[in-house]
Amino acid sequence: MAEGRGQGRQGRRRIVILGGGFAGVGAAQRLRHADAEVVLVDRHDYHTFQPLLYQCATGLLEPTAVGHSLRDLVEGQDNTTVRKTGVTAVDLERREVQFEELAPLAYDYLVIGLGAEVNFFGTQGVEHAFPMYTLPDAVRLKNHILERWEAADKQPALVDDGALNVVVVGGGPTGIESAGALAELYRSDFAKDYPAVPQEKVRIVLVEAGAELFPMFKPSIRTYAEKALRKRTVEVTLGDAVKSITPTRVTLRSGTELAAHTLVWGAGLQGNELVQSLGLKLARGNRIPVGPELTVADHPDVYAVGDIAAITDAKTEQLLPQLGSVALQSGEHAGKSIARRIEGKNPKPFKYRDKGTMATIGRGAAVLQTMRGRTMKGKAAQAAWGTVHLALLPTNEDRAKAIVDWAGAGLTHQRVGRITVETDDPGPAKAGRGAKART
Repeated sequence: MAEGRGQGRQGRRRIVILGGGFAGVGAAQRLRHADAEVVLVDRHDYHTFQPLLYQCATGLLEPTAVGHSLRDLVEGQDNTTVRKTGVTAVDLERREVQFEELAPLAYDYLVIGLGAEVNFFGTQGVEHAFPMYTLPDAVRLKNHILERWEAADKQPALVDDGALNVVVVGGGPTGIESAGALAELYRSDFAKDYPAVPQEKVRIVLVEAGAELFPMFKPSIRTYAEKALRKRTVEVTLGDAVKSITPTRVTLRSGTELAAHTLVWGAGLQGNELVQSLGLKLARGNRIPVGPELTVADHPDVYAVGDIAAITDAKTEQLLPQLGSVALQSGEHAGKSIARRIEGKNPKPFKYRDKGTMATIGRGAAVLQTMRGRTMKGKAAQAAWGTVHLALLPTNEDRAKAIVDWAGAGLTHQRVGRITVETDDPGPAKAGRGAKART
């Protein structure tokens, strides 16, 4: 039986928010003063700043600068509870949510902000790929890369087998930012860390199935991005796609086989698989279509926000991209709308404030384009990129950490986070007695 059918504690309405990403946190924070019980649910107890995962994976930022406690983000909100568990089902007709390790919850209002999942497009061997969508993904990739370099430093023959080579899939922001950051890590820090390794034998290859990089940008930015990548020794392969992946080889559809022990996947997203069980007509990429107020058709008390939602911009009539700024603003709008409805006021349509689509390719090289077509490249775009991302970070502490790390990297060209922490270290009883602790 669902807990509190239609009612929260003390008879108040219950608002269940699924997902602790930009959208879910934005909604919860806007419900701070609502006369309601707010339950924020996520399978993790932290919020992930996804746009900076590639910086965590390449040692520029520590995990604590990319992940932040959800309970800290709603600290002081007496009406809000954070629950750490996975969602197993949503019954829109019964207005009930079921969980892995929690009794079902009935809701008066539901905010679905479960985000998206990686789309591998049917590629064979994806279990060997390194996606870039979660904090564990970023940490796993960083540890893998460091392990490969340590191994190759001890066994030089591994270099010829492609142990240090990386294939990055996807010519959008995630793929390009990852490739650029890896190139700077390799050619700067690792060149000094491992002087015996022949850098000329180490390849970073970006593979894009389309004819050009950055298909959402104007031609001038596409050209600029490709030149900036090649300048950083990234090989760019266009018009081809990955067919299969093994631990040491990547085969393209053209038949080309690349010796590479690492494949970073940044090629696409699709809505969380849970949406397929909702009985809704979904948009492309398993996204939930929403109306002007971000509510789901025939379910006015259900809001879909962030990457899981197909939101049409009122001004341009274009589908909004899956960006952190879209997720945050849509979540905040859902929270404000619910608060207004509880107060007996009418909600307002969602209006997106366009801050542009942007990406940083490397030090001093970034691109920006607004939905109205304005573009910016180079250091000016990197400054704008930094400003927007600092604003998106959830706390002043996170902003301070990012500023310190970015400033340090800019001045010294060092990535202080390029360390590995083994999880099989001995416990306190054995520590200090010749125990191996690697940092």
